[in-house]
Amino acid sequence: WMMETGGNSLPSGSDGVKRKISYFYDPEVGNYYYGQGHPMKPHRIRMTHALLAHYGLLQHMQVVKPTAAKDRDLCKFHADDYVAFLRGITPETQQDQLRQLKRFNVGEDCPVFDGLYSFCQTYAGGSVGGALKLNHGVCDIAINWAGGLHHAKKCEASGFCYVNDIVLAILELLKIHEVFPFHALSCLFMVVLPDFNLD
Repeated sequence: WMMETGGNSLPSGSDGVKRKISYFYDPEVGNYYYGQGHPMKPHRIRMTHALLAHYGLLQHMQVVKPTAAKDRDLCKFHADDYVAFLRGITPETQQDQLRQLKRFNVGEDCPVFDGLYSFCQTYAGGSVGGALKLNHGVCDIAINWAGGLHHAKKCEASGFCYVNDIVLAILELLKIHEVFPFHALSCLFMVVLPDFNLD
């Protein structure tokens, strides 16, 4: 499903050049529900989309329904057994898998809900799809409001995040784009990275 509605943004930057924008959105994403009282609310993504439509911004971008990420896509970063667990766990089966829930840190912050794996496939698919379009020069800017769930680790959920779509998108971008040191940039800035372990 792809809806072409323009493909260019308004002029941006000092050069005034129009940028091609690909905006990834699945209308079903707002139906996922982390549960009563949970601060993560995917329906806000639907509300954001409605605002974009209301303000006429969709006509300035290509709206693309993300292709669901497959197991092999997710396993480019995540462990096979973790992905298999996410694929199989449901609210009905979670009581039989208490050990696995603990092992993979799925519980209060990262609850099991209906469609959990589908949700992961959708948001990861949008981010990887955006990286693919950037790599192939189809767009200059890729947007996936459902993505950015960067707390997930290789073998566990964390901070409302089950699949780290940011790492998956970066792995895709690195297929084309080279890495260069920050000091090679024309502007001066400092990057401070926290000490963390992805395993």
